Amino acid sequence: MQLPPLSFKVPTGLSFDIPDLVMMRGWADFHDLRLAIDLDVCADGDEYEELLGLYDPKRAFCRWMIWRSCDGIVVQPAMGRTMLFDHMADVLEILIPAQD
Repeated sequence: MQLPPLSFKVPTGLSFDIPDLVMMRGWADFHDLRLAIDLDVCADGDEYEELLGLYDPKRAFCRWMIWRSCDGIVVQPAMGRTMLFDHMADVLEILIPAQD
């Protein structure tokens, strides 16, 4: 008896390594941003194991959404183009919050 092939869809967003999450948490604390880590998120038909959100404490909107894909770390700003990075340190060099 032959079993049918398994249909497996790779999630759009994969989980981060612990050192990357610790680095992101320290960076967010330093810049007075709230870091939210959402697990097992489905949005617009895509699945994410982990989705990071960086929020300004003075406003209710998410400034950046960040997830890890097979190609690298993806950063989606609230306004602007999606960016792709190889390492979390590269992400944090680019994400400098505007000073009010």
